[in-house]
Amino acid sequence: MKVSEMEMISPTSVHECLHALTDQQKSSRLIAGGTDAVVRMKDRNWMPDIWINIKGLKELRYIREDASGLHIGPLTTHTDIVKSELLQSKADVLTFAAKEVGATQMQNMGTLGGNLGTASPAGDTIPALYVLDAHIQLSSLHQIRSVPIKDFFIGPGKTVIKPDEMISDIVIRPQEKNEIGIFEKLGPRKAQSISIVNFTASLKIKAQTRQCIGGKLAFGSVAPTIIRAKKCESMLLLDPLDEHMIQNIAKVAWKEVAPISDIRASANYRKDMASALLERGLYRLMKRWENK
Repeated sequence: MKVSEMEMISPTSVHECLHALTDQQKSSRLIAGGTDAVVRMKDRNWMPDIWINIKGLKELRYIREDASGLHIGPLTTHTDIVKSELLQSKADVLTFAAKEVGATQMQNMGTLGGNLGTASPAGDTIPALYVLDAHIQLSSLHQIRSVPIKDFFIGPGKTVIKPDEMISDIVIRPQEKNEIGIFEKLGPRKAQSISIVNFTASLKIKAQTRQCIGGKLAFGSVAPTIIRAKKCESMLLLDPLDEHMIQNIAKVAWKEVAPISDIRASANYRKDMASALLERGLYRLMKRWENK
């Protein structure tokens, strides 16, 4: 299919977009930044009858806070996230991850909703959303439902989004004052490639100590979907996070991940790198904590 042969509509409101999604006679797919869509079209993987261009729906581009948490619109770009003072202060781990999503041009075009909708296990922002207990709001003409991120993905490239639904809001919890995050990524080229492995942590630390009193760890690109490292999380609470303890946790990480081998890396290499990224990430995180 040539670009000139593509059928595309550009709704002027969310309601108009939802109405277009109810047409079951033709297959459709939403497009915003289009950073992943172009690649998929070239590979002939995404070939809907109609593309629905939602880039102009400014009502879906925002970052704000209320009593229920931090709200991020699905059309919020990675650059918006990186520059947000609200997220820098209350969701630092998400800003660190967004800063590593490709080159500057990719960050300017790519959206958080697009990262979620693509559902790649290697998506850099997704592990951060896991440790921030994100809920994904899905809207159709007839209902709105909220899905915990742990239930949102059902496999590589697959989500629970129904054909007549779209992502309309992403809600995350704000980090506490004694909570600090980190993001680590391994890719063929620094900050401009798909992750071979990525790792995210957000820990609550007891004041003036190295004792973790609560923490969440997540890995990307080491399983069909993002995984929480639950055994490693339980170890965080056992002893102060000194060099010896961090090394012990890293050894357990090797056993928790379940990657595959592909053209980018072998399964064993990914397991080794998951362990190494966790170790490096926790060292860096504790260094930042001591310097706060």
